[in-house]
Amino acid sequence: MSLSTSLLFRKLSGQLFAAAACALPLTSAAQTILGFSPSTGNPGTVITITGTGLSGTKSVLLNGQSLKINSNSALSLSVTVPVAASTGKLVVTTAFGSTVSASQFGVTRVTSGVTFPQQTIKGNSFNGIKVAAASNSAVTNTYGAVYYSTPTIADLTGTGRTDLLIGNANGNVEYWPQASVGSTSFSKNSNLKLANGTDIRVANFAKPTVVDLDGNGLLDLLVGTGDNQRIARFEQTAAGALTFNSIGNLQVPSGSGTTDLVTGARYPRPSVADLDGDGRLELLIGDYSGLLRRYEANGVNSAVFVADAGNIQADGANIKADGTASNGTAKPLVFDMDGNGLLDMVMGSQLGAVTRYEQSARYATTFVSKGNLTIDGTNAINMGSSGNAEGGFAAPIITDINNDGRLDMLIGDQNGTIYLYTQKQQTALNNSPLPVQLSAFSGQAAGLGNQLNWATASELNSARFEVERSADGTSYTTLASLTAAGTSTTARSYQYFDAAASAGTSYYRLRQVDQDGTSAYSPVVVLTRTASPGVAAQPQAFPTVFSESLSVVLPGAATAQAATVALFTADGRQVCSSSVQLSATPQTISGLPILAPGLYVLRTTTAAGTTSQRVSHE
Repeated sequence: MSLSTSLLFRKLSGQLFAAAACALPLTSAAQTILGFSPSTGNPGTVITITGTGLSGTKSVLLNGQSLKINSNSALSLSVTVPVAASTGKLVVTTAFGSTVSASQFGVTRVTSGVTFPQQTIKGNSFNGIKVAAASNSAVTNTYGAVYYSTPTIADLTGTGRTDLLIGNANGNVEYWPQASVGSTSFSKNSNLKLANGTDIRVANFAKPTVVDLDGNGLLDLLVGTGDNQRIARFEQTAAGALTFNSIGNLQVPSGSGTTDLVTGARYPRPSVADLDGDGRLELLIGDYSGLLRRYEANGVNSAVFVADAGNIQADGANIKADGTASNGTAKPLVFDMDGNGLLDMVMGSQLGAVTRYEQSARYATTFVSKGNLTIDGTNAINMGSSGNAEGGFAAPIITDINNDGRLDMLIGDQNGTIYLYTQKQQTALNNSPLPVQLSAFSGQAAGLGNQLNWATASELNSARFEVERSADGTSYTTLASLTAAGTSTTARSYQYFDAAASAGTSYYRLRQVDQDGTSAYSPVVVLTRTASPGVAAQPQAFPTVFSESLSVVLPGAATAQAATVALFTADGRQVCSSSVQLSATPQTISGLPILAPGLYVLRTTTAAGTTSQRVSHE
């Protein structure tokens, strides 16, 4: 399996189930989040949130993106993941306050049939989209034939469409609705307007992003105001509306009140995400200095932001668009590109490069440099190359426009054009089975350990699955290696019981290794287990439904002890027996004969006595 397979392996069926996650109440409100499922999924996935005091929920947010509420009761919520969402914690707001989930919902976008070599994106022109505000004399006279398009995406109408909003040098935000859900056809409707029918307009060089800052279910349009060095805020007049009310500029505390947030240089572009997982949104602002500044909301659902000391850093130094250039015009975007639970920051620059950074750890506010995005793994995307028509000032946004499972990157530039870059379609395998299609990966915390389950829809030349565990979501150790199916076109299921898991939170991922030694990682499953005092550990067989191998484990065992295991048919006939050193490390039972499908009983005898467990052979 090539490196390009990694996101194939992260493809999920939408049937994963999250472990119950304790809520982190941010107010004295009675509402709590007890858990949600699934734990990961594509835009359009329906999430069921369970808890208490959830009736009358006003909004559910994911990194500031508003999730459509399908149904609501005191004990549960059903919501739908929007097109612009990225990995993060869920924030539920009722009339009594806000509550944040303890674990992340992971947004995945890659489906079967697609490869995604790391940082490799293929480009082609995006027909029909060009910001051409030539009718406005200010643009024509002041800026000549350049229009500095800055795109963002949003489903303003709540119809599931991936509509484009494009800021331009004139200070307007153009509205380009998608022809239909999944279409690659867009046409300009008009400029976005205020409630009185006039165009939304900032000083110049409008750079928009869309979030719900205050958790009231109405989308906010945040627009960098060019020479004015402020972030203007507009809010929908009603849910699904295309008109907005002007709220004023974003604020920072000042004395006993607030004052306008003034950026460090001209041409600010805002990007919003909850980097540190505390439920308060961070505002990352790039500008003409090339540097990135971080502000954090002074509370959940607040539009007042507090400046962080210093600039955003990667590898111990300030991130700077275009390196040491005096001007860099940094245009950031926060997005989890590879589905590993660490947020990526993709930044366009004045010279035309698009650079990727990744969080240094889960919930970190510092980053690690991952280099420039490329077309083929070698040649960097460059919107300002000599001889190219693009003209620099790259402004990227990433989503899946046509719902084909491949990420699409739209890049605006100085000339006002929007260019489309799409992930490469897999061609090397033609019609052969995909390397590994992971159709499910879930877990369940129990009193004496954590149970993991996963399934594949098909496999090609797969060698093994390595189960890895982490206490902090960053550093992983290998627990076990399970033999994979090799090549299979039918569904296969796997189980692993972590009998050595300590009480508390554990992070799990799978490393799938192919026969040629290449590997890929699954998404992360987070389980929180509470120890059960006074419960004596007993031998446990897994998987309870097995096909080729059967293992036995003694949860919590400090040292290994001799044991005999014997397998019996349902009518009491012994089919095999072997000796094992029973411990918290799973031991595979040797000498299993060829078995007919059906029910069996595994009896395990130690110095403490004999236990029996039913298992099933498929």
